[in-house]
Amino acid sequence: MASAPGTTSATPPDGAATPRERLLTWPLAVFLAAVLGVMGYALVRAAARPDASQLIVLLADGDLDGAARSSALGRLLDQGRASASTAVRWAAALAAVALEDREGLAAMRALLGGGDVPNALPGKDEREFLGLGDPFLSNLAAAWLAEASGDREQALAAWRRLAQQCRFLPRPLAAELAAAGIERTDRP
Repeated sequence: MASAPGTTSATPPDGAATPRERLLTWPLAVFLAAVLGVMGYALVRAAARPDASQLIVLLADGDLDGAARSSALGRLLDQGRASASTAVRWAAALAAVALEDREGLAAMRALLGGGDVPNALPGKDEREFLGLGDPFLSNLAAAWLAEASGDREQALAAWRRLAQQCRFLPRPLAAELAAAGIERTDRP
């Protein structure tokens, strides 16, 4: 049977069938495997629950904003309650301040020796990320460290910086801590 002029036949003129086009070629399969591997890795990383020290570094890195940051701060506070590490407890206390969580701060202060300023100090090598990527918390940590170390001048300077910051961006708990810190350290 002849085909009409201008049309093509599904079979070649010699009657042999043409091979079907392959949908999945080796290069395409390799590409798809790579894409699935990257997506799988991203899902595993997103679902993974970092421990307290990883959360501290993650928060200090500054890549988290909004709800993700609040969630990480909350997880850090929860993990700090169960941790024996002084540095993790300090970071958890600072996270409580960032979250405006007075009960959490009270719990962490109790674990750190009670009082207005934590008595137990983290090691010098553990202090690098204590500010959790937040200038408010960096000043609070500096004030607590200086006051706990007996350096009233440095503590007063850090408390004043924190109070000044709280005038521009309202953080009620941090402002209260700054006011109390200034009152404590400004006395002769």
